[in-house]
Amino acid sequence: MKTKRDYQHTRLDQNFLSKDSSFRFRCTECGECCRNVPREDKIILSPVDLYRAARYMDISIQEVLGTYCDMIPGGESMLPLVILKERLDGSCSFLKKGKCTIHEAKPLACAMFPLGRIAFLNDVTGEHEFHYYLEEFQCAAEKDTPVRVQEWLDRFDIETYDECIRLYKRLGGVCSRLMHEAKTLEERQEMFQTAFFLMYAKYDKDQPLQPQIEQNLAFIQSMYPDGSFPRKN
Repeated sequence: MKTKRDYQHTRLDQNFLSKDSSFRFRCTECGECCRNVPREDKIILSPVDLYRAARYMDISIQEVLGTYCDMIPGGESMLPLVILKERLDGSCSFLKKGKCTIHEAKPLACAMFPLGRIAFLNDVTGEHEFHYYLEEFQCAAEKDTPVRVQEWLDRFDIETYDECIRLYKRLGGVCSRLMHEAKTLEERQEMFQTAFFLMYAKYDKDQPLQPQIEQNLAFIQSMYPDGSFPRKN
């Protein structure tokens, strides 16, 4: 019996686009996708998004987190998730007079739209492989301009940070496993704070990002070399 998730994956498989594929889209900059985003569609940020925004605005990543982001608990992963903060009117905290104030460095999910991306773990290589698909959209955008997938990705250097995203997913996987290993409330709180620090906050915008994620991943793996949360006597 197929689950809803299986059905969704089947639909994605049927709609994947190669990088040489074309789609028709022209953004009219109406700003509607930056307002009143349903909870289930909130954009979850990665350290790549925080890093790009911090460098563009010339502020620290910690300032980006404190001023423009909210943290929510994840579901099955049990991890902390960072999302864009909204104003009282439901608009994104980066939106001003209907325009994105960090347009050139906006989150990758925003930059890719209307393309979506999903990462599947390759069982042979052990690495995440990215697959692209065209999302449904109902806004003022026009379908009068043909665009190649590769050209769309190149506009904001999407693929420049692919290895960082792969490392981040590995880091999140280790932290999630340790969250599930924690048995007591104290242990879960400790791991939750550690995960937030390593996944989002322990980064310097003035240093290359990839080595920093590698360092954070190595740190958590060295703390728990057997992949399990230590039991206290």
